[in-house]
Amino acid sequence: MSRTIQGLVLLIAALVLAGAGWTSAAEGDDRRALVFVHRLDGVIHPASSAAFSRALQMAGEQHAALFLLEVDTPGGLVSSATKMVQEILASQVPICVYVTPSGAHAASAGFFLLQAADIAAMAPVTTTGAAHPITAGGENKEGDILLKKVAEDLSALIRSAARARGRPAELAEKAVTEAKSWSAEEALEAGLIDLLVPDRKALIAALDGREIRRADASTQTLHLDPVEVVEHRLNWKEEFKNVLLRPEIMALILSIAMLGIYVELTHPGLILPGAVGVLGLLVFLYGSQMLPVNYFAVALIAVAGVMFLLEVKVVSYGLLSLGGTACLALGLWLLFPRGVAGLEFPLLSLVLILGFLLICIGGVMYFVIAAQRAPVDTGREGMLGLVGETTTPLEPRGTVWVHGEYWSAHSDQPVPARRPVRVVAVEGLTLHVEPVSDPVSSGAQDPGSNDVSA
Repeated sequence: MSRTIQGLVLLIAALVLAGAGWTSAAEGDDRRALVFVHRLDGVIHPASSAAFSRALQMAGEQHAALFLLEVDTPGGLVSSATKMVQEILASQVPICVYVTPSGAHAASAGFFLLQAADIAAMAPVTTTGAAHPITAGGENKEGDILLKKVAEDLSALIRSAARARGRPAELAEKAVTEAKSWSAEEALEAGLIDLLVPDRKALIAALDGREIRRADASTQTLHLDPVEVVEHRLNWKEEFKNVLLRPEIMALILSIAMLGIYVELTHPGLILPGAVGVLGLLVFLYGSQMLPVNYFAVALIAVAGVMFLLEVKVVSYGLLSLGGTACLALGLWLLFPRGVAGLEFPLLSLVLILGFLLICIGGVMYFVIAAQRAPVDTGREGMLGLVGETTTPLEPRGTVWVHGEYWSAHSDQPVPARRPVRVVAVEGLTLHVEPVSDPVSSGAQDPGSNDVSA
């Protein structure tokens, strides 16, 4: 009996262990390699760099097998690109930079990201390179010492990144020193990229089982089958910054701020335009901390606003308006450095914003000038020219009914009662009047009528 019990116990234990083994095997079969995808579109600036950092951190926390950075960028700020390159080289998660879709490019700062990545891939009909630096807001003359120092520093960075990944460092350096560019096919043939694939699915399939070289010279094999793809979504702050940090949006916000302040100064007490103007100015100042803004251009725009204000007060026969328009156009055109990839102000946007501002400011000026030229209808000045009717004879003093009220009046010539008179002057509470020859057109009101207001 005891042997039977022992046998049952051993059988149950074996079944439990076998079940545990089957469960572990099943769990191992269901475990999928995580590919964490982050998209980089447009200019590389502090906001896009911060979004990349957050995405890379999330990929590490989720133990991703691969961080896939899909890129379409004209370049951007050196400081932001350098920070991203450092994070790529130090990342524990393997990183693949993929230039996609067809027609996209990884120019200037984007070329640095491509060369720093563990795997560099491009879709057909894409381009990369042209990474020669320029000075934001500078003249970028040949022989400029500052520009030369930046170019030397970037040359060293691209050589280091390329060598760390086993790519031709001297050839990659030509993108900086000679502004050289390559098509996807040329880059693959030159060894600057590792893969030429049409889409994300083909890329992941090509990377499964591939051995990659890490920045510390170690090697690692990617296992991406089965795979789970997770796309990173920007939060609302990152979305806001991406929209804000566009030259045309920044210029539009500054223009609206200037317009709001202009309306408030010409129409004191409206409150709302002034509040919108101040808020827009604060948003512009916030954005200018992340993009290289030309403050000489900002000064030109401020001068334009002052000229438009003076046009309302000073008779310049349109010269102030012309000068303000010229300053405004030049200020908007120079607001961001010309020649910096992704920061050039589009000519069409300039024309549209300038037209919008001129229409709004012109409309406000029209109503302000019309109000200034309109006859005064309040106070003493408002009484001049009004027609009333004598209620007593004026010999030379008496009373008259004008503008719904009885007034003491004086006339240089006698006027009988119930005759129309016109106010020609006001002295204290006494009106100086003169007789009106045409009582029909006088418009005098009957003091006994019901159309009376105090």
